[in-house]
Amino acid sequence: MSRLEILGTGRIDERESAFPQAVQLPNGDLLCSFSVGGGQYVHGGTDWYRSRDRGATWVLEGTILPPTDSPRSANYLKLSLSPDGQTVFAYGTRYWGETIDRFGQRRGEAVLCRSRDAGRSWTAPQVLPMPDTMLEISHALRPLRSGRLLAPAAYLSQQDRLGEEVFVLLSDDEGASWPHRRTVFRDPAGERGFWEQKLLEVRPGLLLATAWTVTLGDYRDLENSFCWSHDDGWTWGPIHSTGIRGQTMTPMALGDDRLLVLYNRRYGRQGIVAAVVDATPSSWRLLDETIYYDAGAMRDGPQQGSTGVDELASFQFGFPTAIPLDDGTWLGTHWCVEREVCGIRWTRFRVHS
Repeated sequence: MSRLEILGTGRIDERESAFPQAVQLPNGDLLCSFSVGGGQYVHGGTDWYRSRDRGATWVLEGTILPPTDSPRSANYLKLSLSPDGQTVFAYGTRYWGETIDRFGQRRGEAVLCRSRDAGRSWTAPQVLPMPDTMLEISHALRPLRSGRLLAPAAYLSQQDRLGEEVFVLLSDDEGASWPHRRTVFRDPAGERGFWEQKLLEVRPGLLLATAWTVTLGDYRDLENSFCWSHDDGWTWGPIHSTGIRGQTMTPMALGDDRLLVLYNRRYGRQGIVAAVVDATPSSWRLLDETIYYDAGAMRDGPQQGSTGVDELASFQFGFPTAIPLDDGTWLGTHWCVEREVCGIRWTRFRVHS
């Protein structure tokens, strides 16, 4: 069995911020980006903080991509690091038009900014050639050890088909062009939708994808799905169940086919759960799990008469991710509403085998 030891936790930001993602640079510094304004509805731009003490203290350094007033825009970008540690990518959605506090009702575009000076300055946004429809981008760009870049997204094309397909754009020239789009999740029967996609490179060439899975149309939670790619993201599948109704689910490699998984438990004892899983091409075996963040609330299930989209408005925490640090510990981040303020929480922890 494995045990998770919490070493410290605190808040990074208190400005109605959400969707954090951290990276550790070769010099040991941590960078964390997140959207500022509107909480999970994203009304502003993307800022970044730096920590030089493995997350114990954080300093606001600036804005990666600001919002605009004329025309109106907002954005949220998430960080990832190239395998050589020399480029920090900030990837996500820039929305155009008036803010709307409802999932899947705002048109956006996929944008990518870069920093090649350890996060001190950022390039202007590159717009990626996505389909002309509403998109969900719920994970950072995934740079692979082969040099390939994967840009994940999901279709939000119609209100009764939200999450009909998760796909990735592929680039083999450092992001100069994105000539290929490959499907990751799509139900051949047309009955399931996939949200909050996450990608993990388990080892060179072997990739794992997970997704919150729902019924299309009324958006009732199903067990989360996973699938594999054995060729650097070119082909994916088949789709399997994790056996967990975990909504947002982020996998991280522990070695020896074991995964550390953070997922949201929003029904029952609410909170973020840390699980250790033994994953094979067709199975997902839960070895151990514990509450990682206790939201201090109970909820039996969806409210009567509401759809899964309606439920999104009542959630008070989400987007848990974590990265391994250079000292063998982990740094996790997520957004949560505490004392009626939506902000960013960090947690440093160790996994004992």
